[in-house]
Amino acid sequence: MASHFPSIQSFYSRELASEGGHSSSPPQPTEPGDGFTSSEVKATINPLSRPFQPSRTYDVCSIADLQTGPHRYEITGRLVNFSASGHHATPTNADGYHFLVICDGTAAIAIKLYCNPSECQPLLGQRITVWATSISAGNQAEIGHIPYCSTATTIYPARNGATHIYFHVDESGSVQDGSLRRPLEANTDQYDYLPGLMTLKSFLASGHDLGEGKILVCVRSIGPRRTIQPKKREGTLAMIEVGIYDDTAHCVMKVWQDKITSAKSWFPNQTLLLISQPSSRSYTDRQGIVHVEVGIGYSSVVDVDPDFPEATWLRAKLHEMARRDKIIVPFPANTWDLQRAMYGPGRTLYTLAEVEEQVRKQDPAADFTGKLSVVVLDMNLMSHWRQSTTYCTECCGIPIYANRPTATCKNCDSARNLSLNPRVLGSFLDESGMVVGSKLVWNDIAWSQFFFGDASEDLIMENGQENPVEQSWQGIATFDTNALRDLEAQLLYSRVTLTFRWSVALGRLCILGVEW
Repeated sequence: MASHFPSIQSFYSRELASEGGHSSSPPQPTEPGDGFTSSEVKATINPLSRPFQPSRTYDVCSIADLQTGPHRYEITGRLVNFSASGHHATPTNADGYHFLVICDGTAAIAIKLYCNPSECQPLLGQRITVWATSISAGNQAEIGHIPYCSTATTIYPARNGATHIYFHVDESGSVQDGSLRRPLEANTDQYDYLPGLMTLKSFLASGHDLGEGKILVCVRSIGPRRTIQPKKREGTLAMIEVGIYDDTAHCVMKVWQDKITSAKSWFPNQTLLLISQPSSRSYTDRQGIVHVEVGIGYSSVVDVDPDFPEATWLRAKLHEMARRDKIIVPFPANTWDLQRAMYGPGRTLYTLAEVEEQVRKQDPAADFTGKLSVVVLDMNLMSHWRQSTTYCTECCGIPIYANRPTATCKNCDSARNLSLNPRVLGSFLDESGMVVGSKLVWNDIAWSQFFFGDASEDLIMENGQENPVEQSWQGIATFDTNALRDLEAQLLYSRVTLTFRWSVALGRLCILGVEW
């Protein structure tokens, strides 16, 4: 009966005799194979890359319901902490391992994953599925004081084919991406509040002395990677500084070594972090002021973008703060017909009081266009020029200021185009009310018409410049101090007509053009 398995000889190539019995060059010997296919070699060198096809049934179980002892479990949760050990591992020696802590909202479990540290890069908040054959009681020396973590297991995919681990890469916004994000102590039907949750201001003031507690913060900025030379140990350590904040305070959180990749995947002003038992260190600067640094310790639990009522409230609160305090709001491009708004038939003249009344009482809310005849009451052009904040933008969650229309982000080293800072304007006044100029969203054409219209024509002609109406707002960067001071004096207390459009999406007045 024919065998369905390949023979040993099938892995060796047969040497073919040359035709005619003569050859101009000696035959090249063919290198024999080693008896293994390329897929088998890849699965041995990198066992995490092979698809896991278990021959037996694994019971899907939540972490809180796990029983110690030999049993086949399939466990799915999100990574809330990890650390790498055994960095002396080589491709042929899998002595290195990762210490992982995953949570599914019911409890946490510690996992010792034996593999080459270069084979995988865990990310905080990543969804992970584990196939385990035995559950043991957690060793206090290894687990430490991680909340709700009392069990452990070992995964050795290279030697034990019955255990495996898979790191999911979920698409943003998918059902899988939003699953298993309920934090511990919040996954109950009678949930009222999260025990131990405190504001960042309370934690920095005195909460860090307790050694416990939880803080719910948002990522504000992500700094560049730095190399630190420790004083008490050899070698160097990599570190980045992550700015975090809530509605009460802000501070810097230092992220070290293997967790840097996780921090680089966060989004400023979007990613929320629920940190249980954060580490802290207080120090005194040269002025005698005490500062507190926040970090991720060995026993900390980090929930990325958690799903519970306090997180929903904080996200809405920070969104409102960002909308109110944003340094620059981009003008909606390719949204409206500027020529029709400026010179079309529907050019209604409003007062500021009438605009406010229509915005507040309009139902349903809709965009509308009109004109405002106002007087320039304040100008802050010179003060911002002295502070080098005439132009501004945001990059990596960090504001960038300069006195020229281009600058380089110090975080990502990318060149950025800057817009004119709306705070160079003070306030505008008419017979019915007043509006702050910094709250208006200006079009580039409107900026140029405002600064280089009839009110500043005499000034520009004195400086030897022609065609003043076609001058751009970017040309302000080339002015000297005397020219800027004269320009500010010319614009102050002058009457100007602003063509605007109310944007429901932005909740602000957008200036489409300026007429003198």
